[in-house]
Amino acid sequence: MPKLEPKIIQKELESGAVWPVYWLYGQEQMKSRELLKRIKKTVLGDNQEGSQALFQQSFNEELLDGSEVSASQVVDAAQSLSLGGGTRLIIIRDAHAMKDTEVLVGLMGPKAKKDELSSVCVFLSKDLDARKKFSKSLLEKAAVVPCEEIAEEDREAWIGYLGKKRGLELSPDSVARLRFLDPWNLDIVDQELEKMSLAKTGEDASAVLLGSVGPELGGDAFLNAFFARDLKQALLAVENFADRPDESLPLLGLLTWNARYLALVIHDHQARTREVKLNPFLLERFNYWARGWSLTDAIELQEALAELDFGIKQTQRLPLGLWTDLVARFCR
Repeated sequence: MPKLEPKIIQKELESGAVWPVYWLYGQEQMKSRELLKRIKKTVLGDNQEGSQALFQQSFNEELLDGSEVSASQVVDAAQSLSLGGGTRLIIIRDAHAMKDTEVLVGLMGPKAKKDELSSVCVFLSKDLDARKKFSKSLLEKAAVVPCEEIAEEDREAWIGYLGKKRGLELSPDSVARLRFLDPWNLDIVDQELEKMSLAKTGEDASAVLLGSVGPELGGDAFLNAFFARDLKQALLAVENFADRPDESLPLLGLLTWNARYLALVIHDHQARTREVKLNPFLLERFNYWARGWSLTDAIELQEALAELDFGIKQTQRLPLGLWTDLVARFCR
């Protein structure tokens, strides 16, 4: 059986179908956490009331650590009788650390209604080693769900989804900034959205995403001045974020994204084509910036930004000096 996408598992759970064994793996913890929550809701229920129901749920759920228990102990836990009746839910974190996992094959089987299962085991692992014989058994007899990092082209959709959950209307600039946070994962994006929600700045994320620096002094001012090739204003803006990695690194990612699309827009102008697909707001901005840039300059800028990223992260040079050199090279 092939690996199953989280949305497929969600549909199965909504229909009441549950697998005896789930293997959730990958670095995107929010995905696995949300899926575990849905599995738990289906197996243990969330609409029961009273102390008896709480007692039953507490004894039907067991959390184990794969680095501390053996696979045989997991089997024993799954086969133990429930004190209050119902289906037991066994959650095993750090499942990749377990040894002698072949004994777990006996727990696997086809999906069924939860009342037909005495237990459900959810293994949370950082990876799935396809070379192991056990992994082949998992793929054949269990629900294996990749919770891997979000591809760059899918980030915008996830940002929109998480923003909508918090009731935020995000501007194109806000989405772009969130898209190029570094490091990037769903938890980090959600934390930034929470800041925006608390600060009630959903319509303009600049002030939140760039820390305490206001848009008139920091990131927005720099982007507009830099791509307008205004040396004086760009240098003034650089001083407000260059020595703050939590502000400068996301801005560097955003700058790289803008540089790439600037080159594409300029190429469209020269070739008299319309290959670039952007919303009208962004396209108008790029068309304005493109008046002051050649395609050669835009390509050189992308190379310079890669060098800047390396200089900030891998060398001892002062960030302010690196940013200043960039501005002096490309602004008039």
